[in-house]
Amino acid sequence: MTRADLIAFARRDWAALDEEKARTWRDRKRSLGVEGALGLADQLRRHVLAVRPEWPTSDERSDDLRHHVRVSEALAATRGSS
Repeated sequence: MTRADLIAFARRDWAALDEEKARTWRDRKRSLGVEGALGLADQLRRHVLAVRPEWPTSDERSDDLRHHVRVSEALAATRGSS
C-alpha cells in the first residue's frame, strides 16, 4: 500500500458509501422477509460466538439491559402524547 493509496482511501465519498450500504441492507431485508432476517441475525450471533466465546460478558449484558430499559421508558413516555 502506498501513500497515494492511503490518501485516496481517506478521501473517499464516505457519505455515498454509507447511503449505498443502507440501501443494500434495506433491499436485502425486504427480500429476506422476517424469517430470513432472523436467520441472518442468528448467523451473525454464531459468528460472534466463534470469534468471542465469552460474548456477551456480564458487563455487556448489563449495558444492554440498561439500553433496553431506557428505550422502553422513552417509548412509554410517548403514549398519550399525540
